[in-house]
Amino acid sequence: MIEVPGDCVERVRAGDLEAFEALFRTTHAPLLAFGTRYVGDAARAEELVQDVFFTLWERRAEWIVTGSVPAYLFAAVRSRALNLRRRDAVEQRWADDEAHEPVRALHPAPSRADTALETAEARSRLETAMAALPPRLAQVMVMRWYGGLSYAEIANTLGISVKGVENQLGRGLKALRAALGSE
Repeated sequence: MIEVPGDCVERVRAGDLEAFEALFRTTHAPLLAFGTRYVGDAARAEELVQDVFFTLWERRAEWIVTGSVPAYLFAAVRSRALNLRRRDAVEQRWADDEAHEPVRALHPAPSRADTALETAEARSRLETAMAALPPRLAQVMVMRWYGGLSYAEIANTLGISVKGVENQLGRGLKALRAALGSE
């Protein structure tokens, strides 16, 4: 278990470099191991962890931790790792598309404009439906879908039970289904 002093957040927020360095030394190795499991490469995980700490120091005045400091840092590393994996997948799709470009020149695919338009319209309807949800319900759904947080992480962050998270996600899905109809 990672031991972080209780006054760590306040000291870092106040600009105490020694507290920040102690936090880094205490949590770096576990965060690096955690990040490596997500991205599969220790060097890339090191960049993720350092980026989390750089951003933390840069925005220290606004740093608010509602749960434990280690849980906050693990969630931040996880979020960055998932974003990196998504970006890698997009880059791989682009690379695959470019590799098949000579074949496409001989056999052009049908226009994707309609598909792109339908996707943009569906995304717009979803965003409108999400905006119509009560704020707390929308917050839980955004944390789950866009943030990729687990039920336990959401519960810890918002100070509610895991069952409460489940209930709110269920109500949110029901409301979105009603608003979006058969889509």
